[in-house]
Order: sequence, then C-alpha cells, then structure tokens
Amino acid sequence: MYSDDEEAEIAVDIKRLWDVKIPLMSQGQKEPLKPIISAAKNKDPSVVCTHYDVDRRRFFYGMDNGAVCFWPIDQSRPNTSRFVGAHKGPVSAICTPRKGDGELGKAGLIVTGSVDSSIKIWDYQGKVILDPTVCVQTLYGHSGTVTALVILGDYIVSSSTDGSIKMWRQEEGRGQLVYPWFELQATVAGMEGWVRCMAYGSSGAVGDLGAIFAADESGGVTKVLPEAVWDDSIQRLSTRMDFKIDHRVERLHDRGISVIRYVAKWDMVLTVAYDQCLRAYDVKSSQIRHAWVNERGCQFTTLEVNTEFDEVLAGDTSGVLSIFSVRTGRLMVTKQLVAPPGGVAASRRGINAHASASSGGGPGSGPSGILSVTAVLGRQLYAVTTARELSLWLIEHELEYNVARGGHEKAVISLYSCSGGVAGPGGDHDYRIFSASIDNTVRLWDPYDMACIRVMEEMHSELSAMTFYEGWNLLVTGHDNGDIRLWNLDTCSTVTLRQHTNTVTSLELALVHRNEELLISGSYDGWVVLWDIRSLRGEEPHMVAKFRAHGFDAPNGLASSNSKGAAATPATGGSSGVQTPEPTAGAGPGTGTATSGSMSRAEAAKAAGAAMGLGPSAMAALQGALGGPDTEILALRFDPLKKVIVTAGTDRVIKVWAATGYEYLGCHTGHTGPVGCLALDSNFLFSGSDDCTICLWDTVPAGSPRAAGLRTGAGSVPALAHTSSVLNSQAAFSAAASSGTASSYGGAPPAFQLAFSGRPLKTLKGHTRSVTGLDVLPSSGNLVSCSLDGQLLVWDYVGGTVLHRFTHETEEFRCLALRYDRPEVMVGTVQANLLRYTIHEAAVAVPAKARLARGAGRPVASEPGLPEDLEGLALEEQQGSGSEGF
Repeated sequence: MYSDDEEAEIAVDIKRLWDVKIPLMSQGQKEPLKPIISAAKNKDPSVVCTHYDVDRRRFFYGMDNGAVCFWPIDQSRPNTSRFVGAHKGPVSAICTPRKGDGELGKAGLIVTGSVDSSIKIWDYQGKVILDPTVCVQTLYGHSGTVTALVILGDYIVSSSTDGSIKMWRQEEGRGQLVYPWFELQATVAGMEGWVRCMAYGSSGAVGDLGAIFAADESGGVTKVLPEAVWDDSIQRLSTRMDFKIDHRVERLHDRGISVIRYVAKWDMVLTVAYDQCLRAYDVKSSQIRHAWVNERGCQFTTLEVNTEFDEVLAGDTSGVLSIFSVRTGRLMVTKQLVAPPGGVAASRRGINAHASASSGGGPGSGPSGILSVTAVLGRQLYAVTTARELSLWLIEHELEYNVARGGHEKAVISLYSCSGGVAGPGGDHDYRIFSASIDNTVRLWDPYDMACIRVMEEMHSELSAMTFYEGWNLLVTGHDNGDIRLWNLDTCSTVTLRQHTNTVTSLELALVHRNEELLISGSYDGWVVLWDIRSLRGEEPHMVAKFRAHGFDAPNGLASSNSKGAAATPATGGSSGVQTPEPTAGAGPGTGTATSGSMSRAEAAKAAGAAMGLGPSAMAALQGALGGPDTEILALRFDPLKKVIVTAGTDRVIKVWAATGYEYLGCHTGHTGPVGCLALDSNFLFSGSDDCTICLWDTVPAGSPRAAGLRTGAGSVPALAHTSSVLNSQAAFSAAASSGTASSYGGAPPAFQLAFSGRPLKTLKGHTRSVTGLDVLPSSGNLVSCSLDGQLLVWDYVGGTVLHRFTHETEEFRCLALRYDRPEVMVGTVQANLLRYTIHEAAVAVPAKARLARGAGRPVASEPGLPEDLEGLALEEQQGSGSEGF
C-alpha cells in the first residue's frame, strides 16, 4: 500500500514476468563475431551496456565482442533479437534520440560508442532483409574509451577516458543529404582524470535546456550547462549552443564514480561509486541529502528512478535489487533477482536465498551480477539484464500488505506481539514484536517503524517455538533437542531447562492460580511440562509438573519435581494422559510391567470399539484418542476461563486436561489430518489442521462430568476417550477375554473414568493447504486464519463465511500474530518474510446481529443469546445426541 504521508510505510511486490537468454547470433548477423579481448576467447559473448528506446520500444544491448543488437519487447515476451552492427572493440555506450531531437530523431538513428575510441551512427530500418543496417557515419576524436553519450537537439555529447567531453554538431547546409552529418564543434577539457559517466536531465519547462553532469575517477561531479546562441542575422535564438562549466563538486565520493543519474524533478543528482555507496546530491542546496551504503558490502552497478513513487532502484554485483525511498531516506526492500557469483550459497548475510529460488534466479548470470535495471514499456515494469540474460519484472505498489525488511534468512516459525503493558520507567506502553526463525535467530522489532532493533542468535540447537513473558521481560524459546531456553533481555543471560526428549513445539504462559503464572510446554515426545520460570526469593526456574498427553505408553499418574528440577516421581492421586489400566497387584510376577501376552493399546481400543459396535471411522478415532503410534504434540493452549489445558497433535485428536490435578477430561474428534494450531474465544475452541479445515468446538461441553461437577471411578483409574455414549467397560473386558488376553488384567475388568467426546459445532472450509495459524480479533470476535496456500482469511465463524481474503501468490504463510497498537495482522512465511496486513473495515465490523446486543463481547455457549445455529449444536452435544460422535 502507498501513502503520501512521508512517515507511511511502503510495500512493493517484485515478480518476474519472463526471461530470455542472450543469443550467440541475432537475426541479420551473417556469422559469429570473433572475441576481441583475449580473455574472452574461451567464453560466450557477454552484454556490457544497455539502452532502451522509449518511442520504438526497442531494448538495445552492446556486447564485449563489439556487436550491437536489440530486442523489440512487449509485456508478454520479447521477439527475436536483431543485429545492428559491430565495433572493433567492446561496446561501451548506446544512445537513441527522442522524436524531437532534430534530424537524428526524425530519422530514428542509433548512436554507439566503443572501447576502440570511435562513435558510430547507425540507421536500422529493417526494410532490406539482407542488409537492414546502414552505418551512416563514424566519428573520431577521442583517444580513449567512449564512456557515455547524450543526444541534445542537433548535438551529440560524448565523454571519454581521455578526460574530455566533446560536442558534435550537425552541419548546416547539407539538407539535401539523406542523413545528417556531424562535425566536432567544441571540447570541454580540464576534467580530473577519466570521465567515467555522464547524465542529462531537463524539467521540460519553456526555456529550460537542462543540464549535463559528468563524473570522473576522482569522485567529483562537474555540471555543464548548454546555452542557446543569439543569431543577429535572423534576430532570434539559433539552433547553435554553447557549453560551459557551471560549477564542480569535489570529492562527492572517496573513489571513482561509476554511474550517475540526474533527476530534474527532484533537483537531485544520484551517484554510485566504487566505495559501495549511493549518494543523493541536492543541486539547489549543494548538500548531500541521502547516503546509502550497500548492506551486503558489494558494489552497486546500476541506477533507475521511479518519480511516481519517489524511489531509487539500485542493482549490485551480488544480484540483489535494492529500492530506496527518497521521501524518507530509508531502504524499503531488497530482492535477490539473480544468483550471486558462486551460486546461492555464496550469498552474504542479509540476502534472501529463498527469494532467489522462488524468483527463478540461477547460475550463469555472470560475475557482474545485475548489469542494468531499466524502466520499460508501461508503469512499474523494469528490464533487468545480466551478462547473459534479459528478464522483465513487475514492481507492484498497490498492495494489501507491508513488508518488514532486514529480517530472517529462513522460514519464520513464530511471532509474538506484546499486548501494551507498561514497560520501562517512562511508562511507555510495550508493543514490541518478536519473530523466531529456523535461521536460529530471534529478532526484536520496533513497533513504530518496524525496524529490527535487536537480534538474539541461538548457537546450539535449532529453534522450534517461541513466546515472551511480558511481566518479567523473559524471552522463551523451544529447541529441536528438547531444550527450553530463557533469555533475560535485561541482563543478557540465559537459563536452560531440560525435561523433553524431543523437539519442543508449543509454549504457552498460563495464569493457573492467582499470582501463579506458569509456562506450559508441549513436545514431539507427547509430554506436557509445566514450569515456574519466575525467580522468586532466589528460587531458580524449575519444573512443577509433567504428564503424558499423547502416546501409547502414557504413564499412570502425575510426575512432579522439587523446586530444583529433580527427577520426576510418580504421583499416586489423579489420572493423567490417555492410557489403558495397569495390571493389579495380584497379577503375579509381571506386576507393573506388561507381559508378552498383554494387550497393546491399539488392540485394546479395537476390542473395545468392536464391543461397542463402532464403525471404521469411529474405531480409528478411538484408537487415535487412546494414543496410537503418532505421539507428537503440535499445538497447546490454556483456557483461563475453564482452567483447562488443550493439546493437539499428529493423532488428529484434541484433548482437554484439567489445569489443576491434570486429569483427562475428554477429547474432540473430527479432523482427518494432524492438528497444528489452536485458538480460543471464550467458550469456543478453534483448531486448524493439515486437512485444510478449521473446526469450531465447545471447549468443555456443559453436559460433561467436569462441567456438572461429577467424578466417577477411583482417583487412580485412568480415563479413556470415547464417544458421547459411556464406554461399557464390561463389554470391553469381554472382548479382551475372547482374545485370550484377559489374564493381563489380573482377571478383573478394566474400569474407565467417564469423559466427554465432542464433535465440531461447525467446520470452516476455505483453505487449500495446511492451516498454520489461528487467532481471534479482539475488536469484533472474528476469526483470522493463515495457511501454506498463501491465504489470510478473516471469518465470521458464526455464519461460516469469509469476510475478507488476502492472498499472496509466492509466499507460504507459516504463522500469524495480531498487533495490539494498530488494526494489523502480521504473518511469517516459509520464504523468510514478515508481511503486515491492515485489517479492512469489513473485517472489524460486527458480522452478526447476535453480537450487536452484546457489543464487542463474544458469544458463549452456556449463555443466553447464543447464535441459533451454534446453540442447536451445543445443546445437541450437551444432551449426548449423536452416538456416532467420532
């Protein structure tokens, strides 16, 4: 999006439309040209200079073998390359006149300069198939390489490494000739060394002849003004002009200037030098307005300007395009357009290798990286050339999102936005933003301008999860080796917590009791661990409790530790996890350990399901709830209203646990793929899955035993997930006995604790790939979801409709976070970008009349006023209807 406000942030999207390789021979070329430079004899010819003819839509390029060619281009695809002619040395400059530039413009001639010191004027009409090009004239006068050409009316202005600027004028009295004839009129000498480049610009106002700026190898810039000459014989200004040096700027750069551009609209001269710096010099104030150093530590090679959006585009030798804002003086965005020399692996820190891969850049772009960036055809279209390739890119500004730059190099896996609590002695509200990536860095972003102000790098294990403890200014990260790291941002110290044996996937802060805020972690190992990470009374961060939430070997009971994080010991009270009954004391020598004849959990679930008469789908769900071979926890949430912990993972089951006692309360089934993200909104629970759907649940149904205050079974008896009908334990035992494995239970039937099993109140379908992030807008209660399909959707989940759809064609959305200081959703992508979407008016409006009566409040399943469609489903669930709940 774009704004006239200087402080507003600007986002651009850069897309490749097409690309084409430089041909060895062009149409009209009779035979390949032999390499002129000895170093180029064993390689294909390369492009060394370019120029775009706006009037004829021809893109000219000169090669190191002396050939001058062009492409007639359009937005769909370039036509066949055409051969114009050849110099005896590499082509160093190309210029074409505009239609108003005297006889040159009328005839449509082409002017080229070369390392061989000559300037040639060509006429390419294409009327004669065998020999369409005519070399009209060759100008000799320079004793060095012709570095730049400017056409100004009846004049050709040339610069050279011989330290001079020459003016060639069309001779008068030769009107009968087919082509104009040029002679040397004047020479501007006194430049300090080589004149490396030259630029001309004019405001277009009446009487303004413009100005020429020439840059030399000492880093200085000389301004040359053309002046019209009064002709007394005709009593008016003639076509003849005088050129004089107006003033000179010494040492604009520390080293020689390689590219110069004069923009009359801005009264600004843009220069690029070998000191790896781009400077913007204000002509009126004679001051340097902006100075941008290449953050990759390499040389800029080309310049282009966009006067509509006040931008400067610069390409460099690493193949990266940088876009700078003249209004704000900031670097807006960088994009890897071509692979750097040596391939993507040679890319320096800060270059997005994913962008290169997605944009199609590859090897073979030559050692010079980007050779030129040129505005062509229509608005926001640019031709990018390398040594052997031409490509067309669209740089689009009218976007729905902003890009936070200076970010990560690999996929962003987690985002956290501070809620605005008071931070610091000044009493400022804390809206800081944290992002974590598998590049093993956590970045802290300034909420005002989204500048990256701090980078924390993990040196030991890959990051897998992240959250932030606002009250204690503690950053918490999970890692793939099972470690949890506490980063104290005040003291720059870290503490490592170890309990998990596999990748930590979820981290959640929970206010379990008053003044008792715990950290809850979930892992691929299937365990949920609760930690006290506050340093109260000198007590070190330690584990409070842990229980097995997913997995076939969930232990019976709760494991606790002392304040120092000692080894966990089984607790005798309560039940935790989803597990089959343990053998009784009278089971014989195998007490406490399953014998070879024991029934596995999968077999027990199958037998119980068969005894209940469950169908195949319900049977599969029951086995998943009991814990099959897939044990990983992928998502975890704490519900502060119901005081429950919700877990979900690869077994496709969402399980609910009491936050006090950690008893298993029940499960929600309905997804057909792993559940990777969860969100809460009052009584409602949302889940996103790899099956591309989002399900809406009543977190703890009102008819469940916990909600009704019921408890059944002994405290040490484990719970079993089942359908809304109570599992008949005797039937399960009978089924087990028939299989010959009843002895493993000591001859006694297993007992099961009553637990609820919920089904979705509503299923939302709109994504085409895995749902990776969910959250609820606090202003309206609307649901926000993101997916690997590159879509960010805003839902009215009551009606099941999409209120707004944001799409991105080249990004895969990995995570999201809501900002509390502005109506904005931040999205982290697999391509290592951080995108910022402003929520539109339609997304924050109250979507349903049921919400109007309660203002910004959110509907609660157990309260009056629940929307009718959800109320019916909730009541049906509470009454135990639908025995096929799985």
